Amino acid sequence: MILNLLLGNKIQRLFKEKKGERYVKNDDLVLIGKHIHEPKWVLVKNCYEIFSKGPKTYRENVTFRALKAGAIPDITKFSPDRNTVVVFEDLCAESKKIQDRIVPYFISDRHQGVSSIYVSQKYTQTPKIIRENITHLALFRGAGSRDDIARIVRQYTDNSKKASKIIDKHLRDRNFVVFDFTKATDDPLTTRLGWDIPLKLDK
Repeated sequence: MILNLLLGNKIQRLFKEKKGERYVKNDDLVLIGKHIHEPKWVLVKNCYEIFSKGPKTYRENVTFRALKAGAIPDITKFSPDRNTVVVFEDLCAESKKIQDRIVPYFISDRHQGVSSIYVSQKYTQTPKIIRENITHLALFRGAGSRDDIARIVRQYTDNSKKASKIIDKHLRDRNFVVFDFTKATDDPLTTRLGWDIPLKLDK
């Protein structure tokens, strides 16, 4: 799913000599993780090279970097003139020292032109300060048992047991659920099935 967000339909349309779009717009993409040489990230790297060196009509001034957890940059080193997306993948089991270096990306990013994504197999193992500062939460299949889901959503709904049953059904159907904390609690798009379908958790 994250690859779909980062690449959008741009690469497919480029080869058809048509303009496409990347759904998460950025100038610089930085991956920080344990498995930075996985085929999916090699694909992203190659696509970004194509975007930056392709035909002039479709060319973009974009870069891609992949770093190990021990090389997390100081957030102040990023240019405020560039839109940067930093993806932290599968790092929830890393040491407190590593987590402490990640935290500024979630409490200072709005001032640095940096948007951060924390990908974790276990939401409850994500550091609390990061959980408290996220703007969106996306749950996918494999998010855990229904009890795990209930623990995740109880802070967002009055009936976590009922909500977890609804969410679990959608996840088992290979859908995903998004909580948008930038919206008012009475906004129908606060909780969504996919990116744009309102999801009622109290029915």
